[in-house]
Amino acid sequence: MINKINFSYPLIFIFLIPLFPIVQYQWLNIFLLNKFEFSFYTILYYISGFLFPILVLNNSLNTFYDYKYNLNKYQIKKIKFTSYLIFFTVLILSILIFKYFIFSLKYICPQIDLNIYFNNKDTLLILLLLMIFLLINKTKSIIKKLFLLNFFIICFINWTNYFINLLGIDIAITKYISNDSLYQFKNLNILNILYLFIFEIFFYIWSFITYKNNISDWSIPYPKKNEFINISKIIIFYLGVLIYFYIFNIII
Repeated sequence: MINKINFSYPLIFIFLIPLFPIVQYQWLNIFLLNKFEFSFYTILYYISGFLFPILVLNNSLNTFYDYKYNLNKYQIKKIKFTSYLIFFTVLILSILIFKYFIFSLKYICPQIDLNIYFNNKDTLLILLLLMIFLLINKTKSIIKKLFLLNFFIICFINWTNYFINLLGIDIAITKYISNDSLYQFKNLNILNILYLFIFEIFFYIWSFITYKNNISDWSIPYPKKNEFINISKIIIFYLGVLIYFYIFNIII
């Protein structure tokens, strides 16, 4: 079971999804009218771009982090093909983590040829290490925090670069950021949250698989109704965030 359900004040969250992009659009218009002068709306609009990323971090660290499950090791109904489930889940999760960090490096440092540093052998080694680290609770938690840190860094760079372009300021550092269509502002908004969304789903499943002595006993009880309800909360939350970014991309 998920210990805390604070994501956060569901009615307020649902209220923000369709309305906040409209409010941001109004702030943008006021800001653009006075963009050559110091304006309160300039700061307000810039700060507004971090509201949803901060909400995502808050919920991920407080609600979708330290999972507790109502499992009974004497439960008769067990998941079959345990070894396949374990291997498939940890492999998919490791590949996702690796791909996300490569995706981020290509955005931040497009001038670096990553093929030189990550050949097939190196990739296999990194995946193997990730699989091992995911088996250890402490390193598993560190990996999630690093994933979230990476998510916020991408949000920060993407939003700041967009804001600087609105101001018409030419800063040398922005020239080093990838201008590939995949990393365009609106595309990156969606892709960044999609990576985290998929990660959260597999992280929850993996947390269930590795809970207490499940792996050492090589026996995973069949999930109860609460486990399915909890994963649906993750899906609903991230779908809400995706809808916000979709509306924002259309309006702006």
